[in-house]
Amino acid sequence: MSWIREEDLNMSNIIKIMSINPEAMAAVLQSNRAITFGSSHLTRVQEEAVATTVSVVNRCRF
Repeated sequence: MSWIREEDLNMSNIIKIMSINPEAMAAVLQSNRAITFGSSHLTRVQEEAVATTVSVVNRCRF
């Protein structure tokens, strides 16, 4: 739609849809990082592998 300004953001579509409200998007990203990554003794790669495996098992597209 021509009245919507689109930006090429380097992030998933589920987060991109919030780009119309940058403050909300930043809050969601910060919350996601705090909850999902860094609060365990696993490395980031290990945490991503667990998240990927769970997504596959749950047949999640994202």
